[in-house]
Amino acid sequence: MSDTLSYDTLVAERHQYLQPLIAAEDHIIGYIYPHTPLELFFAHQLIPTLLWAEPKIPGAYEASLQTFCCAYSRNLFSQRAKNQLTNLTAIVFPGGTCDSLQNLGDVWQARFPEDTLLRLTYPVAQDEAALTYLTEELQNLSNYIEVTLGHKFSVEKYNEAVALIAEFRAATQFITAARLIKPECLSYTKYTKLIRQFLTVPGPQALQLIEQTAIEVQSELRQEQLIPSVEALRYGLLQNTFDDLTIPLSKQGPRIMVIGGMIDPEGIAVLFENAKTSADIESVEIVMDLLSFTYRTVFTSSPSLQGNPFQELAQSILSAPAEPTQEGLPNRLQFLRHVFDQFKIDGLIICEQSFCDPDQFEVPDMLKLAEKKKIFTVRLPLDPEFSDQARIEGRLQSFLETLTARR
Repeated sequence: MSDTLSYDTLVAERHQYLQPLIAAEDHIIGYIYPHTPLELFFAHQLIPTLLWAEPKIPGAYEASLQTFCCAYSRNLFSQRAKNQLTNLTAIVFPGGTCDSLQNLGDVWQARFPEDTLLRLTYPVAQDEAALTYLTEELQNLSNYIEVTLGHKFSVEKYNEAVALIAEFRAATQFITAARLIKPECLSYTKYTKLIRQFLTVPGPQALQLIEQTAIEVQSELRQEQLIPSVEALRYGLLQNTFDDLTIPLSKQGPRIMVIGGMIDPEGIAVLFENAKTSADIESVEIVMDLLSFTYRTVFTSSPSLQGNPFQELAQSILSAPAEPTQEGLPNRLQFLRHVFDQFKIDGLIICEQSFCDPDQFEVPDMLKLAEKKKIFTVRLPLDPEFSDQARIEGRLQSFLETLTARR
């Protein structure tokens, strides 16, 4: 039997990823929202890093937050109050996405006025007016960074960053499409680790690991003549036109999908692998997720190097898939319906992070759709620290055993 995986171990690894940057006294900017424009911060000689919930952080300072603040917001605030947050040059807070993160930024500024906070407010549509508004927001943010931090916008650094993140997305999109067709080509655990490492320290070293993995996956699938199918699926996912494709799907075991909001995919991988081990079931795999920091991040279109960089960045952000604050429920349900049908999903894991309203409001409709499609589901109420790991793994173990028996 394999050793039990630990979420605490993953968090310790993230600290190790950041240590070289901290030691070199690089200017690090923390971000929270999945559609933060990393290219813009690189253009200002700042290194963006995705913040995470820290296990076992005391919550004594949560009294400063309103009761409707999500558990993720509370954890980040407690880290800062206990001086356990990574030393950052600045933190960028989103606006227009949810009340919790909006209020977190406001309370943070009042409680810790010595911190440099940046705000980027997102529109709630994808039309021409939204593009114009977000372009101006990005321009204003760039100007504020220059005035506040003294970091000028470098076209050269911007172009390098666009290329870096476009290569990250291209390689990871290929891997995502490959796993949809043949999930055993790369475990979900390794898949999420590659993405998380890049989002923690985005740079050539993390990109090289992803590209090397993509080459290895490509070599395996080439022997089975699956490369054309993978590329067609990748393009279809980018264009949201995959429902007419004929895709040769591997069916060695039940095909599972994960949905949810700003959940840590690496944490889900830990829970899933431990549940598989406890259930003594090998032939089951997560073939796809729609979590914020995997699918939504990876299948956002990269900005073009032609034209106004702020408008191109705005267009990129607005292209983000499966986003409740922009797409609306009918479009998201239609997308999910196509996914269920085209990718032969057998089981659905619904992750519900404590008080994360934008995604949880949609759960009843998604459950109805899954029931209509005869897809077996399990709901996982989670906190961002995965503190109730044993109980959640027990729910997952029961889900896997029942799903396998049903087939």
